[in-house]
Parts: sequence; C-alpha cells; structure tokens
Amino acid sequence: MKTKGLILTLLTALSLASCGGNDKDETALDGYELIWNDEFDGDALDETYWTYEIGGGGWGNNELEYYTNQNATVSDGILSITAKKEEMGGYSYTSSRIKTAKKAYTTYGRIEARIKLSAQNAMWPAFWMMPEINNGWPTSGEIDIMENKGSDALSTSSALHYTDGNGNGTYEAGAYSFSQRKGEGTIEDWHVYYVVWDEEQFDFYVDDHLKLTVPKRTWHPANGKTYTTDDSAPFNKDFYVILNLAVGGNFDNGRVPDADFESATMQVDYVRMYQFA
Repeated sequence: MKTKGLILTLLTALSLASCGGNDKDETALDGYELIWNDEFDGDALDETYWTYEIGGGGWGNNELEYYTNQNATVSDGILSITAKKEEMGGYSYTSSRIKTAKKAYTTYGRIEARIKLSAQNAMWPAFWMMPEINNGWPTSGEIDIMENKGSDALSTSSALHYTDGNGNGTYEAGAYSFSQRKGEGTIEDWHVYYVVWDEEQFDFYVDDHLKLTVPKRTWHPANGKTYTTDDSAPFNKDFYVILNLAVGGNFDNGRVPDADFESATMQVDYVRMYQFA
C-alpha cells in the first residue's frame, strides 16, 4: 500500500507544530486513519499516484470518447477532467480516465472525494473502484461511489456490482436526489461523495446523507453458488480508485451530446482513503 499521501500529511502537521501553527487538519476524521490522499496541490497530475488509461469506447460500455492523457489537468488545488469535442483514435470526443491501481488501494474503510460536475447531456462522470486482483467482471466486484447522468442535474447514484447466488451478474443501486432537500444545490455545486465499507456492509453517502446500504448477505448469501466461502467473496480484498468522465454510453441509454457541445468538466478537490482506527 502506497502511503505517500499519509507521509506528506504527517510532515505538514510536524511543520505546523514546530512553527507554533494551530491550523486544523482537514483530513482528520474521528475513528479513521488516513492512509492515502491526493489534494491536487501541484501543477500537474502526480503519476506516482495515478495511471492514465488510454483507448476508446469505454471497454464494453459503448462510450463515444477516446481516453487520452491530455484531458486531466491540475491547477489551484483542483483536478479537472475535461471531455471535449475533437477527433482522436476514430472517435469524435476525447476525455481522460485515471486510476490508482497498484499505487493506492484498500480493503475496507472510508473512501471519499469532493466533486463538482457539469450538467450537460450525455456526460457520464464516475468515481468508482475496481479490484486489484480481477478474476473477471462482475464476479470480482465493482464499487460505484458516484455516477451521474449529465442530463440530470439533480441526482447522482451509487451501485455495487457482483455475481448473485446463482452465478448471474447483478447489482444493488441507489439514487440521491438533491431536489428533495432544499438548499443543497445541484451536481454543479461541490459535494462530498463517499462510501463506508466493512466486513458486514457498504454504506454510500452524499454530504453525510445515507443513500444506499448493502449488507454482506446480499452479495454473499448463506447458500450461494458463486461465493461459497469468505475467501471467494469479492469485497474482502483490495480495491483501487478510478476517476473518469465518459461521453454517451450505456448508462444513460446511449444519449449523444447536443449539437453545440464543445466541452464539459468534472472537477475534483481531493480524493482520500481512510482505514478504521
């Protein structure tokens, strides 16, 4: 497990203490230990933390973009992933998809990001996790902390993908509606999206509002035919983080961008991984 983010946090705290500083550590959470974080404080994506995925079509999702290493930028403490209308690799749009595979990962804990989105037709931003050891999808599992259909500025969703007790691919999903809570804005405002994951269940949140709970026996039933032991269960192993902004694809029923579309941006203030203290 890479701990560079934790080391930087500890060095910052020591520096403040030696100078008599008393600034509150904004990464500190009661009951948790920070094990990795990226606050995007530099002027470029830190590739000791992240790897670009390059290619078109979204690897099975019928997406319309070509993922490149040119569409993720860092400035003023913010990561921006921008989808653009431009030709590349036989596709009409470009974007970026980055992951922490083999660099930052965890089993259990709290994984969170502060994100601001563009409300534009056919955008598909996502903050999600995949397993370090992948023995095939969806058997090895997938954790979707935040997804959005850009055509809907008032809601986001979370999902847990796995194989059910009879060997069939399935998932549990839950949506969060900003329109049902006054004063909480839209996806175009900053929100904290996170999951709390332990041996017994997943709890998915938006700004501390619980939107989806999935208990262990949902994916690992007592008499299941796929995950017959805890060793074979998908969600007791290391998962890494992915951030991307797709265009079109299956998630929103194959929508395409508007004729006047030029660009849309997914902004990320930070990504943090915590384990239980």
